[in-house]
Amino acid sequence: MNATDSPTPADPRSPMKRLLDRPNAPTTIAEATKGNAESRILRREPQHNLLLMRCGSEWFAIPAECVVQVSRVTKVHALPHKTNRSFRGLTASSGAIVPVIDLLGLLGIPPAAASVERKPRMVIVGSDIEPWGFEADEVPGVFAMPRAAVKPLPLTVEQAPKRVTSGLLSTTHGPASLIDPVRLVGEFKNAIG
Repeated sequence: MNATDSPTPADPRSPMKRLLDRPNAPTTIAEATKGNAESRILRREPQHNLLLMRCGSEWFAIPAECVVQVSRVTKVHALPHKTNRSFRGLTASSGAIVPVIDLLGLLGIPPAAASVERKPRMVIVGSDIEPWGFEADEVPGVFAMPRAAVKPLPLTVEQAPKRVTSGLLSTTHGPASLIDPVRLVGEFKNAIG
């Protein structure tokens, strides 16, 4: 038996160390670099941070930057001589008096079926100076959504007289309408009239 026929000695390094110490092929490095660069480009895509909520049987999303607060539902005090059914009254939120609107009534949305579980929350939108409140039946939270994921509204919705939405989204909870906060507050002001 000559020196070339002898078995090679066992590598004293651990299997993980041997794996990590092996040289990488130039094509492997190039592919990994390209994949990393592409994922960084995708992460730079403009995003919406949206509060997702269910009102009645419909899902809505509203830009998180226009949401002042989401809290448990507080008592709403009706005002005498206000006959507009969309205006529910006033509530207190973080020391401020907030007008509360019936969003379902304002938009003509039917309530959810009795079998659907409600986890009601008071959603305060607008600003600290001019807050507006409405009750949502469920608020799963805030989600990041690529701006490119917003689809245009159908023509029938686009031309609706009380349109407060600006697009449609696909979410884990199903389709959701993207609320335009300026239009929403405009409808709230009209409801108080």
